Amino acid sequence: MKQAIYYSTSHDCAANLAGEAYLMGLEYDRILYLWVNDPCIVIGRFQNPHSECNLAAMERDNVQLVRRHSGGGAVYHDRGNLCYTFIGDKETATKEENFDLVIQALAKLGIEAEQSGRNDILWEGKKISGNAFQNTKTKFTHHGTLLVKSDLSVMANYLTPSETKLASKAVKSVASRVGNLKEAKADVTVEEVEQALEEVFEEHYGESEVFHINFSEFEAAQANYRLFGDLDLILKSTPPFTHTFTHRFNWGEVTLNLFVAEDTIESLTLFTDSLDTTLAQRAEEHLVGLRYEKAQIAAIKTGDAALDELISYLLTQI
Repeated sequence: MKQAIYYSTSHDCAANLAGEAYLMGLEYDRILYLWVNDPCIVIGRFQNPHSECNLAAMERDNVQLVRRHSGGGAVYHDRGNLCYTFIGDKETATKEENFDLVIQALAKLGIEAEQSGRNDILWEGKKISGNAFQNTKTKFTHHGTLLVKSDLSVMANYLTPSETKLASKAVKSVASRVGNLKEAKADVTVEEVEQALEEVFEEHYGESEVFHINFSEFEAAQANYRLFGDLDLILKSTPPFTHTFTHRFNWGEVTLNLFVAEDTIESLTLFTDSLDTTLAQRAEEHLVGLRYEKAQIAAIKTGDAALDELISYLLTQI
């Protein structure tokens, strides 16, 4: 059996996911890949970032949005969170074996953890690891996170969207009670967890080749960077959805439905008890065809008092 251990020296999540995609094409029977990211939100393949994330707060704080190719929910990463990936032959690799390796590595550090039924790893009932999976024709890829000493206090800033009503077939995240490994072992470090995973991997599969690569500069991986980290592409690949709100203005109550596809307002319907019978038509003329994005919508200045007030309120809901 031929196996390898790869460490990414990059902290750009999109580059690290591009690196993972590169590693999936290598001729190894087993690979352990370890990587740590700067602050970012990673969403699953079929998720809607508008309903999962506070995009305005992320832009303000320079928190990267990344879409992975596997399923699952939205998660927050920072340098206190260790990402691990097991890549193996599709016919023989199993998630159960991978979970056992992670739990054995934590046991080396004196942390008794267990797998839960939702593909999570728990310590004393708290989620310390979430996992997702991806298959190719020949490879099974299992990647997960280990919260070592992540700043959980800021997580809600980016995973709590503004109060609005969005409806789509996108997959919703499931809230969990989360915790850090430092709660179990106060002095634990990311490097210690990496070392424990490396030791368990080699104990199980044998001596492995070890590589350190900066995937932000690695040409073979960079070709795929935009598939994970290009914001325009991420937003355009969002499943179609409807944004609905109802609000009472001084001049009447409005219910506005925006139908969004590929991050563009494709059509709208507007219902109102206002005496203004042409408001719906004027809203359609100014909004349909625009990107569902604050800057584009904020640039609309119609000089039409009711329509401008409606658009101003819409901006508070995005």
